[in-house]
Formats: sequence, C-alpha cells, structure tokens
Amino acid sequence: MIVGTIALIMMLFGGGGTLEHYLLDIKKPAKAAVESKQTVNESVDLSKELGKELKELNEDITKLKGNFLDLHANYDATSADFKAIVDQMINLREEGQQNILDTRSAMKERMTKEEWTKVFK
Repeated sequence: MIVGTIALIMMLFGGGGTLEHYLLDIKKPAKAAVESKQTVNESVDLSKELGKELKELNEDITKLKGNFLDLHANYDATSADFKAIVDQMINLREEGQQNILDTRSAMKERMTKEEWTKVFK
C-alpha cells in the first residue's frame, strides 16, 4: 500500500514534470509582432521573471521530494508527516500555477489580440 502511495505521489509531483514547460522565449516573436518597444520589453521582462520564479519553485519541489523519500525511510514516520509534505508540494504547485496565470494576464493587458496571436502561435 505504501509503495503505491509513494508511486502516485512521485507521479503527481515528480517524474520530470516541471512548470517551466509553460515558458517560451518570446523576445524574437514579440519584436516581430508587437509595435510598442515598451510592450515588448515589459512582456519579455515578465516572461523572464516568471522563468526565474518557476526555476526556484522546481528547486523547492525537488527538495520536498527528497524530504518525502527521507521520510519514507523513517520507520516511525506517520501519515501526518507525509500529509504535511504533500500539502507543501500542492501549495507550491498552486503558487506556480497562479504565477503563470498572473503573468499571462499582465502580458495580455499589454498586447492586442492580433499581437498576442502572432507572438504565441
């Protein structure tokens, strides 16, 4: 039973699934599609900042995965101990997802629909 639980948790929070796959290098397409240099610069800066935040998030999640495995090796570990780590992982993932949505909204506010479509197609 515990092996199945660990396998499930590792599939949900591990296995190379990072939030960084949401990132694109938008500098070149933004320069080609967006008229305002200020909008290009702001959008690129937002994308870069998101990249930094997601990298830090993935490092934190990797540490928690290590903590989870260490906890599994501890015979005296309780369900509450495991739940605490899983809750931290879930919270970190939710923060990352919210950062993605917030950044998307901030970029969308700066671009027209036509510019957006050209940058992200």
